[in-house]
Amino acid sequence: MEISGNEEIIKEGLARLAVPKLEYYKRSDGAIEPAWMPVFYNPQAVVSRDFTIIFLKIAMRNKEFFFVDALSGTGIRGIRIALESSGRGIVNDVDPRAHYYIKKNIELNDLSSKLEAYNHEANTLLNTLVFTGVLVDYVDVDPYGSPVPYIDSALKPLGKEAYLGVTATDTGPLTCTYPRKALIRYWNKCVKLDFEKEYAARLLISNIVLRASALEIEATPLLTLLHKYYIRVFFRTRRSATRAHSTLSECIGYIWYCDKTLERGFVRNVEDLEDAKCSDGSKPIPLGKTWICSLYDQDTISRSLAISKDTYWVSRESLKILELINSEKDINTPYIRLDKLCAALKTNMPSITTLLSRLKEAGIKCSRTHMDPRGIKAEADHETLSKFILDLAR
Repeated sequence: MEISGNEEIIKEGLARLAVPKLEYYKRSDGAIEPAWMPVFYNPQAVVSRDFTIIFLKIAMRNKEFFFVDALSGTGIRGIRIALESSGRGIVNDVDPRAHYYIKKNIELNDLSSKLEAYNHEANTLLNTLVFTGVLVDYVDVDPYGSPVPYIDSALKPLGKEAYLGVTATDTGPLTCTYPRKALIRYWNKCVKLDFEKEYAARLLISNIVLRASALEIEATPLLTLLHKYYIRVFFRTRRSATRAHSTLSECIGYIWYCDKTLERGFVRNVEDLEDAKCSDGSKPIPLGKTWICSLYDQDTISRSLAISKDTYWVSRESLKILELINSEKDINTPYIRLDKLCAALKTNMPSITTLLSRLKEAGIKCSRTHMDPRGIKAEADHETLSKFILDLAR
């Protein structure tokens, strides 16, 4: 294969990839800036792609499956799916330059029998599959920005029971930095929170679940990843109006939040908060509608961790994150920023490790969270958690 002077070959997982020379697109801090490249490739997203392969190994149980990588850039995700799992499918991008690299990289990895390179607008491609009767086992949506414009189209070609992977890089709106965009895209009136990253993930999930239900599809998150600048969620989907209704009834609700004391919890109906009060006597703020069930499927996480430990190409960073997710997967209460809680309590912040150790000694389920290095998850009410913190400060 011919590689021009402006290109290089890199390795990721089991894949070899032709990309524009990365040294031309380095920022002053040495990091690669993908937005400057003629075709999008982000080395920092290796964790997202590692998680994709791990998830598909678990979900598909090594059976051959058909997938669509709808927004592929250089094609790296689809190529890794074909090389490292049992997938075959379509690798697509609307940009002709991306299509050039997709074809080149399919040839470079000798995958012409498993992958087809398409050069279509993503929604057009996905809807064409529906009209031609092609059923898909897994659709991957990884856009630059919000995934909202692609979700309805991504759901339609999925089979009776299938899977969907979605990335959102518009964390500004999702974490309420841009409240107008949050309302327009995700139907949410913003409130500043200490657990903004988890709330962003819950907003994204609820938006997708609601869109799926309108198509009589149940969508259930099995694995949720927050890393650097993006949120990545993997869903199981089932075509069933009954299941969709059941999921909406159980899992779409409200988070109540006390902005002074940082108390929080879940209710299914906002009417349940009519007589509720925070510990300082104020009224809790209802957040939502949003996803209030678990962000994880426990079996999926446990099996993913086991597989990743036995897979040599999984990056050390991916393994570390999976270990954190495994420790927090059983605790559904939104994490609390320890520095913010200590500021509210007007006390110094204790060592997170020491605090978690004391809580565990008392029989309280708790963990760090991969979503925020300053956050902890604990099955303890505000009074109990505050007591432990103040005792450590003495």
